[in-house]
Amino acid sequence: MSCCGQKRMQWKQDMRHSISGEVQPVIESTQRKESIPRTFQYTGNTNLIVKGISSGIVYHFHYNGEKIEVDYYDSFALMAERDLKTVS
Repeated sequence: MSCCGQKRMQWKQDMRHSISGEVQPVIESTQRKESIPRTFQYTGNTNLIVKGISSGIVYHFHYNGEKIEVDYYDSFALMAERDLKTVS
């Protein structure tokens, strides 16, 4: 948003009017929604240890073909690993 008009329009969308007419900011929830984990399959030849960027969980793939369920929020970073493929 490089234009003031666009910023103003976005600001208006982010604000909510109360019954009294006062402008109050919209409060977004900081809690995560429950999500279905994704399953990854290891396609490499040795083993692979990857730490989830969001949860901090350490995922250890021991052998070729091993499948592990991964936290939904970690799955996006694990998709960048060349020896991992998503199964579900």
